Amino acid sequence: MKINSIKITSVGVPLHSIGTQSRFRANKRILVSVIVEVYTDEGITGIGEAPPVMGADLTENILNTVEESLIGKNPLHVNRVMKELYASYNLAHVHLHAANWALNGIEMALWDIIGKAAELPLYEVWGGPFRLEIPYYGHVERQEPEAMSKEALYLSRAGFKTLYTKVGLDPEEDLTAVEAMRKGADSSGIKNIKIRVDANQSWSPGEAVRMINAMAKYDLEFVDQPILMYNIDALKRIGDRVSVPISAHESCWTFYEVLNVIKNQAADVIHLDPRFDAGLYGARRSAGIAEAAGIPAVVHSCGELGVAFTANMHLAAATPNCTLANQEDGYRYLKDDIITGGLLKFKKGKVRIPDGPGLGVTLDKEKLACYAEYYQKEIHEKGFDRKLRTELYGAMHLRPYLRDWKK
Repeated sequence: MKINSIKITSVGVPLHSIGTQSRFRANKRILVSVIVEVYTDEGITGIGEAPPVMGADLTENILNTVEESLIGKNPLHVNRVMKELYASYNLAHVHLHAANWALNGIEMALWDIIGKAAELPLYEVWGGPFRLEIPYYGHVERQEPEAMSKEALYLSRAGFKTLYTKVGLDPEEDLTAVEAMRKGADSSGIKNIKIRVDANQSWSPGEAVRMINAMAKYDLEFVDQPILMYNIDALKRIGDRVSVPISAHESCWTFYEVLNVIKNQAADVIHLDPRFDAGLYGARRSAGIAEAAGIPAVVHSCGELGVAFTANMHLAAATPNCTLANQEDGYRYLKDDIITGGLLKFKKGKVRIPDGPGLGVTLDKEKLACYAEYYQKEIHEKGFDRKLRTELYGAMHLRPYLRDWKK
């Protein structure tokens, strides 16, 4: 089997309103992504999805330079193909993150081809599932406290056993937000609703200790990436000084970094994200390193449509230590999807993984064309490629400085 062409399509799909204004999302409520199709000489087509990390236009431009390198390659040799791509883009010398978030859309499509060629779901190709219904947390957007409390109540009653929100904006407001979530969750009458918070690197080590200890009374499941991703020593010191478990996310972008975090005993939970690691290959190795240390893993999201959302489900299904609720950032709010049959359904906080060959989903070509046109008119032509979120969302460790700049 040989690759004979690829096709790259940027799309934008509208999201439902959350009712009140989120502190982290601005402008149009649209989820933008880049869809990859890899065609072979045997008629099998693999599909993948790449995130618009620096805008869909830039993701698309990177992927459009790949075709010449792929033509004639055997898509079943996915590991070798991707190593050669990384070498071609000099990612061993600079850093995987220079382009892996775009190139890994190719890897996803190649794994889809492998599953289709074997006539097996991807989780079966990887040795079989540990779970077929994948649990997710309910994302409570940062809003006014009363709205957050109502959303926590709604999500708890809808069957989500874990709730999540962003912190790292203002200490007093952060505490009020978590208190509101706990109040809403407890008022549901459902026991053992977990709450986790994500500081996205925005605290200093000292502030992290103070804030985590202050939040501990709200029975947190864990705190995600409280400090700068590079300061592994301080991450360990924080864990030693608080009673709440610590999760490493940005500190664990790749399996190389997961090794360092675990060697330094700096986290109680790690995050997996194949689009920022060395693809599904790297994320599975990250999970294996964590499993060897007895540490659970959570599959991370940066906003996906059905193609990447399903790929992440296969990862969670085939990974033994994915025992906690996983992340979905926006899928539940989508008005539509570009996969045949439309949106995958949540039931009591879980989604059942499709059991078709490969990823188990196919593209609805009419919807793909419709949302490609929508992206062009509503995002690209209006200059929104890098303006769909507020500075607070992407700035992470710069949030304290942004607070001062806004004054």
